[in-house]
Amino acid sequence: MPQLLSAIFFRSGILSWRLRRKCSLWAGTGPHGWLARETLVEAVLPQLVAAAALVSGVVLLGAGVPKVIASDQFAGQLADYGIVPKTTTRVVAVLISTAEVLAGLLLLVGLLTSSSSARVAGAILACGLFAVFLVALVSAQRQGRKIACACFGGNSELETIGPHSIVRTGALLALAVIATLHTHSVAPFAAIGLGVALAALVALLSEMARLFGPLRRVSEGMFDELQAAAAIAAEPKGSP
Repeated sequence: MPQLLSAIFFRSGILSWRLRRKCSLWAGTGPHGWLARETLVEAVLPQLVAAAALVSGVVLLGAGVPKVIASDQFAGQLADYGIVPKTTTRVVAVLISTAEVLAGLLLLVGLLTSSSSARVAGAILACGLFAVFLVALVSAQRQGRKIACACFGGNSELETIGPHSIVRTGALLALAVIATLHTHSVAPFAAIGLGVALAALVALLSEMARLFGPLRRVSEGMFDELQAAAAIAAEPKGSP
């Protein structure tokens, strides 16, 4: 009888250990459990939010400061869009450039001081700015306006509007939306590497959109030539 009881306890111990192991793998302590995946998301999300805030803040400061310095030139570029009356372009230019600098400062100060409220406020303001810029770019593109993008103002902006500027602004809007998420504080320098990667991704998307326009025009021209050649070949030949 003692041997039988010891065997039962031994087997029940093995079964309980196997059950605990399966439950741990499924529930979270194992590398494939849903709690483990949830923990991974919780670890990565703050870094992503901080990196998005860093990129958005640097871009807005880099765009807003030249516009503040050369506000008259930015007002002239803004008038080319034809969205606001020419009599108010100077005021609108000052408001936009000031809002860009303010949003950039809030984002960066929020990161440096681990202040979520400052970061979220700057991110919300950045979302509004990027949304307005995106609407203005799409409107000008649809109207066929060949004007300066004025994305960075001053003498630094030499490119005309196009798909690349629209894609770039849309990507920055997406980063600003990510920066509005509420997460626990992250050391500002911990997200620099990811921020550089996100900035490189935005630049890559912009350049891909820039290249897509000429490639599409070339492919459309080749297609038209092939259609013309096929039409000529299908024409009945005249009798000699």
